[in-house]
Amino acid sequence: MNKIQIKTKTKNYYVFIGKDVFESFEDFIPESVSKILFLIDRNVNEKCSVLLKKIKLLNKSKYNLVIHSSEKKKNLITTQHILKYLIENNFDRRSLIVSIGGGLLGDIAGFSASIYMRGIKHIQIPTTILSAVDSSIGGKTGVNFYGIKNIIGTFYQPESVFINPAFFYSLPKIEVISGLGELIKYAIINPKLYDFYKNETTKIFFTKEVSDEVILKSIKIKADIVKEDEKEEKGIRKILNLGHTFAHGIESASNFKLKHGEAVFIGIILALIVSRKFNLIEEERILNFINDFRFITVNKSFANLDISKVVDFMRSDKKNLNGKINLVIPSKEKILIDFPVEEKVIYNVFEELSKYLKKYAIQ
Repeated sequence: MNKIQIKTKTKNYYVFIGKDVFESFEDFIPESVSKILFLIDRNVNEKCSVLLKKIKLLNKSKYNLVIHSSEKKKNLITTQHILKYLIENNFDRRSLIVSIGGGLLGDIAGFSASIYMRGIKHIQIPTTILSAVDSSIGGKTGVNFYGIKNIIGTFYQPESVFINPAFFYSLPKIEVISGLGELIKYAIINPKLYDFYKNETTKIFFTKEVSDEVILKSIKIKADIVKEDEKEEKGIRKILNLGHTFAHGIESASNFKLKHGEAVFIGIILALIVSRKFNLIEEERILNFINDFRFITVNKSFANLDISKVVDFMRSDKKNLNGKINLVIPSKEKILIDFPVEEKVIYNVFEELSKYLKKYAIQ
């Protein structure tokens, strides 16, 4: 079993990685905990029963709540359902929520834990590639509201994170692709590891096998950034939003028919095109990126997007300031944050994206 310590101003905790993580799970439950609520994604509950049986505490627990997690249910209604369950079963301030599922469930569970009685403990067991390498780390929680992605949320660090890569074998291909979107983001953030991520994502796409090494490297990158800027107060953490302003607009405009990681993949290409328009990178970098990851297919829902709706949602993005759409984009030497662009630029890069996708048959 491998482990990485996450250090932040508000809390230090460990991420445990390996197929034997559940053997030690009970040892890391704080003695002060009075009750434990296991929140379990419905798909995980149905498809991973053998894996779930390895969590001894789960099998003993009488407080198990199965949640149908989807972007459309990532809202205050689902949060209310969880809070109601906690109240009806007399959970107190020394209680613990353990979420077992992907990033959607982790976000909802973390948000619910952060607001119940002004905060109770939360442990994450991510079951998707995306949640393992990204959303379970760093303490961002949230739900969608009024059609806007993650517009309501908190910064609330978990007590610990337990990652068992065996869950990933049960993932449908679309969820694998979604996870690759976040892995590819790390390839752009840390160019020294670009070839490593290129090779790993290719392997994962065709085999679903995710090595502990790729998880460790991804978490290490995020952990170093979160340590320096837990709540995006310095701006450093914003580099993790590479491609995400576009992605959140695309997700929302598609009525969440596009998965988060799919949208991030498209968002990264769009961010590269923006950077090229301002002569911050050479076109060769865009072409190399598209060729390196051309095995990732673009959901047909993207072709039917109303770009004006994407722009409308982008205006509501949390990262915007002073009425301008601020992007995170790569340059030759580093990732640039809060890069303001006019709306006409957004429309223009979408036009260019279509040409690239047609020319290089990524569709």
